[in-house]
Formats: sequence, C-alpha cells, structure tokens
Amino acid sequence: MTDDPLPYPDFSAMVSEFLDSLHGSPRTSKTYTTGLGAFQLFLTDLSPAGQTPPAPPSLEALNADVLARFYRWLMEREYSRFTVRTYLAAATAFLSYLFSQDLLPAGFSIEKARERLRQVSRPVPYPIPRPDPELPRVIQYYDSLPLPEGDTRQGYLARLRLLRSRAIVHTLYASAGRIAEVAALDRKDVADGRRSEAVVTGKGDRQRFIFLTVEAQRAIAAYVGARQDEYQPLFISHGRDYGKRLSEVSIWTTVRQAARVLGLTVTPHDFRHFRACQMLEEGAPLEAIQDILGHADISTTRRVYAQYSKPAIREIFTRTTLAPDEALERWRTRRRREAEQAQSEEE
Repeated sequence: MTDDPLPYPDFSAMVSEFLDSLHGSPRTSKTYTTGLGAFQLFLTDLSPAGQTPPAPPSLEALNADVLARFYRWLMEREYSRFTVRTYLAAATAFLSYLFSQDLLPAGFSIEKARERLRQVSRPVPYPIPRPDPELPRVIQYYDSLPLPEGDTRQGYLARLRLLRSRAIVHTLYASAGRIAEVAALDRKDVADGRRSEAVVTGKGDRQRFIFLTVEAQRAIAAYVGARQDEYQPLFISHGRDYGKRLSEVSIWTTVRQAARVLGLTVTPHDFRHFRACQMLEEGAPLEAIQDILGHADISTTRRVYAQYSKPAIREIFTRTTLAPDEALERWRTRRRREAEQAQSEEE
C-alpha cells in the first residue's frame, strides 16, 4: 500500500512565503511582488474556456512552457522590455524557490523552461492585435441586465456589483486605459463621474490624461451614488474585503464572465486594442493615439497599430493620386502659367 501524494499548497500562499524569504533590498521585494502579481494574473488568464469564475493559479498546472507563454503575454500587453525582463526574473526566481521546496510538478525542468523562453524571446515581429469585433457586446450585456431588487443586504450588494460591472466596462472602453490604471482610479480623479477626464500615472511613472464618455460618466455616477460611502477607491470590493480597492484580477474576471456568457474571447486589455484600432480606422493620427494610449515613443504605436491606419492612409492615397493624363495636364498647365508670368514680368 502506497501513501497518497500530498496535495499542492495554495499558490498565493507560496508566493507570499517566497517574498518573505527574500533578503534583498526593499526595492527588489517590491518589484518581485509586482512581477509575481502579473504572473498570477497571467496564470488566471489561462483558465479553460467556459470556466466561470476562472480557476485560481495552481502549482500543479505549471509546465515547461510557462515562462515562454508569460513572455508572450507581457509583450502583448505592451510592457517595456525592462519590465518584461524584471517580471520574468521574478517568475524564474519563484520557480527556483519552488524547486528548492520540492513543490514543482513531477518532470518539471527549470532548464527546459528557460530554454523555451530563450527561443521565443529572440527578436520577432510584434504580434498584431486582433480584438474581437463584437467586444462592445460585453458592455451591452451588463447594461441590459436588470438591477436586482429587494431591501435585504444581499439584494443591496448584488445591485452594487452590477452597477460596478457597468462602470468598469464603460471606463475600460472609454479610456482605453491599462487595467492597472483603471484599478488605481480614485473617486476624486473622476469627481464621482462629474469629470470627463482624469490624470493617471502609467508606465515609467509618466502622467497623462484619460478621457471618459458621457456613458462612462453616468455609469460611474450611478455606481458611486448607490454606494453611499466614504471609501476613496473608485472600484471597491463588495464581498469579504468590503471597501478594499478592487484587484486587477477582479476587473479581469468582470470582463471574462460576460465574455464567456456571450461566447467571446475578450480580456480587459482587448478594450485598449479595440479602441486604438477603432480610432485609427476612423482617421485619427498616430500622434493622437500615442497620447491617448500613453506610449512614450510613437514607434511603439506605429509598430503595433500601423496596419489599422491603412484605411485612412488609403483614403489620403486615393485623394492625392492623379491619373496619368491628369498629371500630365497639371504639369503642362503649371508650365504655361510660369511662362505667362515670366513674360508679364519682362513687359
């Protein structure tokens, strides 16, 4: 008779244990905390289709592709090269810690995971964003749900959660902001829905404006008004940690739950891609998209979204292209006018 294998410990608990074991600088600890937060969000993103809510990360599910897939996930979300290297270092250090504690799945090889990461991290063309064209249905889904009724505490919390979901998806759509930027918003930033713009701090501690549509302002105002509290974060938990700032994972779950019901593949970051592509197809210049998205360098905007500006470029091309006969006639007319002007000046 053999003993049953011990169950794997909780993933988040092991992350906390690993962070507690660090003896480096406070800055390293903070960076690794942020990097492993992104790592857990990535692993949650891998939940099988149709699973609502998504399964939390599991140590048992780790495999040799995990670092390579994490790299692609970070690149698709436009993290800087420096941030990608830092977050991958955090994930790799965590895997090494798990190895030292004999907590990696049987057959998992850190060296193989590193080699697969090296293979995919060589210079390759930036992946072209392909947001689902039916993404706005996620917003329609939450807008169409009736508000739960009843005077009980349970009914009240259910109303708040639905109003919060509406405000989240409208804010993601309007602002084209990163999920971290939306999660970090405070009520004062949007004046409880009275402001049509807010200042956010994005990558590299760079500040910029994000803009809100009238629909987003109304959704925010309805949500905050129903809360009737003094909590400062714009989006808060209405569960066990009532009043605590809503996590990025919870915002991700809000989007994914609606997407799964609708049979779509949509994440919060897809709102950013969708809006960028939409504005470019409507003729917005790349410089404006750069400012709206908060890219430090326009080359990033051009590299990621240039293909979506083709309709606008094509319109300019068509408008400024002359037929051969017309081009020749234009040249002859110009030469004739120049000759007439020269003769007039001589006289």
